[in-house]
Amino acid sequence: MIDESRLATYLQDHYAGSAAGIELFKRAADQQTDPVVRTALAKMVQEVEEERTALERYLAAVGAKPDQLKNAGAWMAEKLSRLKPNGELLRRSPLSDLVELETLRIAVEGKAAGFRTLRALADEEPHFDAAELDSLLTQVAQQIEDLEALRMATAQRVLRHP
Repeated sequence: MIDESRLATYLQDHYAGSAAGIELFKRAADQQTDPVVRTALAKMVQEVEEERTALERYLAAVGAKPDQLKNAGAWMAEKLSRLKPNGELLRRSPLSDLVELETLRIAVEGKAAGFRTLRALADEEPHFDAAELDSLLTQVAQQIEDLEALRMATAQRVLRHP
């Protein structure tokens, strides 16, 4: 039997994480120096927003709603992460392109873990749509593959002498 209180907290944590993830995806899509990367990330922004909507439905299914305090904390953490120095003071560092892609890859790995957990519970939780979760997992796997390809191409571009 599923502990719906713990499940609600788990979903709220992933929902809050998605708030930070969406902000990072949007910022990276706007600021990446490579137009191919910007285009790929802009496409992923829409997917990540749709995934967040699915999380919101699963929260409602267990009688919970997003925790505004957690959401605000995740949003603030994403904003504070922008303050890290990457070797440049007055302009965007080329390293920011690479670090953002690595951060996005890590975030999407966490999202995948959350969806795998929900999928494992789908047989016991009647409100969880196994087919939708399978589809989300397929989409997330493609995001991971795409982010890794973008990350490696960016690493080659950024870490070599011009």
